[in-house]
Amino acid sequence: MDEQAPAAPPYAKIPDRFLAWLIDLAPFLLGYWGTLYYRLGQDPSLLAGGWRRVFAAWAAAYLLYQALSNMVGCTLGKRLLGLRVTHLDGAPLGPVRSVLRALGYVGGMPLLNIGFLWALFHPRSQGWHDLLAGSLVVESPPKSSAQTARNAFLSFGVLAALFAFKWWFFILSPTPADVEALRKAREGLKVLSSIEEAHRVTQGAYTDDLGQLARSSGNVADFKEAMGKLFDPDGFVLSVGKDSYQIRARALDRRRTEVLLEGPSVAAPLSPAR
Repeated sequence: MDEQAPAAPPYAKIPDRFLAWLIDLAPFLLGYWGTLYYRLGQDPSLLAGGWRRVFAAWAAAYLLYQALSNMVGCTLGKRLLGLRVTHLDGAPLGPVRSVLRALGYVGGMPLLNIGFLWALFHPRSQGWHDLLAGSLVVESPPKSSAQTARNAFLSFGVLAALFAFKWWFFILSPTPADVEALRKAREGLKVLSSIEEAHRVTQGAYTDDLGQLARSSGNVADFKEAMGKLFDPDGFVLSVGKDSYQIRARALDRRRTEVLLEGPSVAAPLSPAR
C-alpha cells in the first residue's frame, strides 16, 4: 500500500503576514527616526535633503536583513507568527531568490504598498516580491481557527492604531520643519519690532505702512525677501496706536500658526534721540 504524501502546509493568512512585517520593520523605523533626530540636533541642514542619506542607510540595512532571513526560511517576525518562506516546491529559497525577494520590496512599497496588497487577491497569497522570487509564505505549523481569529482581530486593532498615529504625527503633531518655521517667524517679529522702534526714533511715530517699514530697514529688497521667507502674505496685519503697535502674522508651517508681537518693549525708546 502506497504511503500518502504529507499535505502541503496552508498559505499564510494576510493578518499574520501583516503582524510579522510590523515586528520586522519596527526596529529599523525606530533606528531611522532616532538617527534623524539625533543628527538634526547636530546638523539642521538635514531638513534640506540630507535625511535621504539616513533613510537610504536604514533601508539598505532592512533589505539585507530580509535577504539573510529569506535564506534561513523566516524573519524574526515570521518565526514569532509561525510562518515560513519557501520556494514553490517547498524547498529553501537559496541565495539568489532570497536577494530577489528582498529587492522586490523596493517595487512593492511605493504606490500605497500595492505590491503587498496584491497578496490579498492572489490565490496563493503571493505579493509582487513573492512572484519575483518564486516564493511562498506558509504556516508552520498550521494554525487553529481560534489562532487565526485572534491574529486577525489583533491585526485590525494595530492597523487602526497606526492610522490614528499617522493622523496625529502628520496632521496634528508639528514636524521639525514646522518648529523651525515657527522659530524663524518669531525671530522675524522681533526684527520687525526693532525696525518699528527705529522708525519712531527717526520719524516721531510708529507706522502701519509696510512700505515705510521696509524703507526704514535700510534695504527694501532684502526686507521683501525676508518677509516672503518668514510669513504667509495673506495673514500679515500691522496696526499701530499713538504709543503702541501690534504685529500679527502667520508662520510658514503646515498649520500657518499665528504669531503675535505687541510693543513697545520696556527697553524700547519712546522718543526720538536728540
